[in-house]
Amino acid sequence: MDILQDVGSFIAGLGLFFVGIKTLTTHLRDLTGKRFRRMLDRSTRNPLLSAFGGALLGATMQTGSAITFILVGMVSAGMISVERSLPVRLGAAVGTSAMVFIATMDIKIFILFLVGIAGISLAQMRSPKPILGVLFGGGIMFFGLDMVGESAAHVTRIPWFETAITSVNGAPLTAFLMAGILSIAIQSPQSVAILAIAMTVGGVLDTWTTLVMIYGCNLGGGLSIYLMAAGLKGTLRQITIFQVWFNVITAFTLLLLFFVERHFSVPLVHALVTSLNIDTGQQMAFVYLIYNIFGATVMFTFRAPILRKIEQWCPPSPEEGIGKLKYLHEHVIDTPDLALDLADKEELRFLSTLPQHLELLREQSGAAPLKTETLAQAINQLHAAIEESLGELGPHVSPEDSERLINIINRNRILGSLHECIEGFCKSVTAAQKSTHLAPLAMIVTEAFDATLGHAIDAVGDNDLEDLELAWASTDDKSDKMRNIRQKFLMGDFDLTDNERLDLMALTTGLERTVWVLHEYLGELVTEGAQAS
Repeated sequence: MDILQDVGSFIAGLGLFFVGIKTLTTHLRDLTGKRFRRMLDRSTRNPLLSAFGGALLGATMQTGSAITFILVGMVSAGMISVERSLPVRLGAAVGTSAMVFIATMDIKIFILFLVGIAGISLAQMRSPKPILGVLFGGGIMFFGLDMVGESAAHVTRIPWFETAITSVNGAPLTAFLMAGILSIAIQSPQSVAILAIAMTVGGVLDTWTTLVMIYGCNLGGGLSIYLMAAGLKGTLRQITIFQVWFNVITAFTLLLLFFVERHFSVPLVHALVTSLNIDTGQQMAFVYLIYNIFGATVMFTFRAPILRKIEQWCPPSPEEGIGKLKYLHEHVIDTPDLALDLADKEELRFLSTLPQHLELLREQSGAAPLKTETLAQAINQLHAAIEESLGELGPHVSPEDSERLINIINRNRILGSLHECIEGFCKSVTAAQKSTHLAPLAMIVTEAFDATLGHAIDAVGDNDLEDLELAWASTDDKSDKMRNIRQKFLMGDFDLTDNERLDLMALTTGLERTVWVLHEYLGELVTEGAQAS
């Protein structure tokens, strides 16, 4: 019964530990809003300050993967460059060591109060603040870790467990690989390191094994970020590749030094940390810190040539220029009247990207075309960036310009709907092209809408009221025409299958809806132009 209780405590501790990590990470993401990203943007203009800020960020968030994807999002939105993001990520790697040190301290009473107070607050509040979730998740994580540490020494009395652990002790490569695999599985190198340290304090693992496991879990952490970012391309992938290089270079360099120290008795990392007059857990926490300081120093020093090499492997993807803001950069807030003019340019640029969906339908030769899904993601990203920038302009515009800003925001909303309609229309065209009966119709309506959209873009670009009125009139209600087309195919001799009938309905109603939204957008411009004149 005692053995079952010890095993149960060990497993329960692991469960609480992982639930705590997930809760902590989830609520930390809620704290990284646009104000946080704006502050991060301002703090990344000096490399050394960026690294220091990254260390503070890592110590606060304690999740390297979340920090990486925050930076990816900022680079994707054009807020910072890849080069400016790298010192932040390197500093964050050092900062994440804080959790490992905290885990080695005797803070059990503090943890109990933290879990109790944060848990009660979360239960009582209808809309709890993210910081409460962070505190509760952190408390649960450390509480579970404490259970693991207390039960680990008792669990080692179980014969099969003792045999398994003994096979790892004295087998550095096995320990290295096992830690890396665990880190990839749970996506948290700190968690694996903390568990290894807890087992070391409990007498389960020796310090040499823990040393090499810390190297392995950090390597696994870098690889897990790479796997999570498998869908990224171009510039965005460069950040994750840099992170992989950081861990590969650091892990294998320190692993080589490990064997030099172990087999040739050259005093290196193990000798350094074990000479410190602190307990074993804190000595192993220093190994984690040394790993990240060593790697960050090397990569920071050689970041420029390393980045150039990575850029050769991952050149910018075709869609990157579409998804980034071109005119509405951060500093336009200082001149709100100019910002509104630039917002108009960004709006026209957004509108001008929409015909690319129709170009993909034609399968033009030449440069490798974008995939429809990739193009849609890039345009949606641009729309979201414009929307966020317009929202930030609100408090800065004068009362005289507030009406103009409202009009721009409203038009941007309509353009977002227009993009959704065009995306859906293109899907219906693709489906119709597979039918012998509907393929000619699909080609005709695609070319007709392309001409209509091109006319509208030219009118918006020229900003001529007469041209806008003509474009607006050309997008008037098309329901009668679409109804006639449907009747022609449904009542004629085409003998459509049930699926073809559905494709016909989707094609005609999709075009009708898309033209109607374009008509609404042009109507806004015509109304504003008439009022201005």
